[in-house]
Amino acid sequence: MAIKTTVSQLAKLPAMNAPVITLNLNLNKLAYDANEQLRVKNILKDIQKEVGPSIDGFVSEVNDLIRQELPYDGITMIADRTGAQVYYLIRTSVDEAGYRSENSIDFLSLLSESPNADYTLIELNRDNSKLYQLQNKRVSPLAVDKYPLTMQDALGTELRGGELNFSARGGNAQYHGHNETSQEKQIDQERYYRFINDLLADDAALADHQFILMGLPQNINLFKKLSRGLKLAAIVIDQSVQNLSPTQIADLVNAKIEDYNKTHSNDAITKVFRDKLFTDITNIENMLNANQIRHLFVASKDEINEHDPELYAKINEMIKQALAQDASVSVVKDTNDMPLVSAVS
Repeated sequence: MAIKTTVSQLAKLPAMNAPVITLNLNLNKLAYDANEQLRVKNILKDIQKEVGPSIDGFVSEVNDLIRQELPYDGITMIADRTGAQVYYLIRTSVDEAGYRSENSIDFLSLLSESPNADYTLIELNRDNSKLYQLQNKRVSPLAVDKYPLTMQDALGTELRGGELNFSARGGNAQYHGHNETSQEKQIDQERYYRFINDLLADDAALADHQFILMGLPQNINLFKKLSRGLKLAAIVIDQSVQNLSPTQIADLVNAKIEDYNKTHSNDAITKVFRDKLFTDITNIENMLNANQIRHLFVASKDEINEHDPELYAKINEMIKQALAQDASVSVVKDTNDMPLVSAVS
């Protein structure tokens, strides 16, 4: 039976017998696309021709996983020429099926292909709000039980400003007038945002979620000021998205995430670790052998192949060694004048 794993867990396995087969599958397409189903069937035939009968067990595992209709957008399956053990990793973005045959596991490619981060998105307006989920770079509405789409839903008769409100306390009817003040509006907005925050913070299903705030800067700043117990992402969409479709919101959020990751990955090297960074590759290898690396930064596959393709195998082995030691490994794009590999002890 194929074993679900992670890139770090793969790095701790014994070396596999070459060739190592890495197969990417788009499970969404396989569920309905006849052309994709035919493509996978032909790929499996190609693998059998290349490796021989010993890989038949791997082919059987692939077909078995496909039949299971796993709840993932895609997976990456890995096995060596013996096909004795098959591993798979969850993927959130596979364009179409494809495979590669290599002498060893390509850890740099696996890290580059790792799942996109998912977020919960909160659209913040003064008196209304919506929730969305970002999964596999796609945005869709998110339903949360008792979530107050409007300030009225949250506060009911406790609204202090705005339209005429009615409440009864101890048998005495009380009316609140039409003439709202800016102070009353502010109080209502704060109470509304606290209501939203507390509801989300108490929802066990959202406990590990990161939240991206979307709205006018004053709304985002107020929510941040009041927020307690939520994991707010550093990424924000500081503009109104009230009239945008989910697709337009996805374009906006994905662009912000990509820009943030690029900037802060480079910042991690050039600023945060500026005085602690080792860049001599021999020195880094020695530190890995002594289990002294805490962070390993490597350039993208394309950058390495462009500048020094003969170094790729060595860097890939360094990645495996770092992962096996539970060190953090980051693939950094657009490193400009930075070395292809650097590390922090």
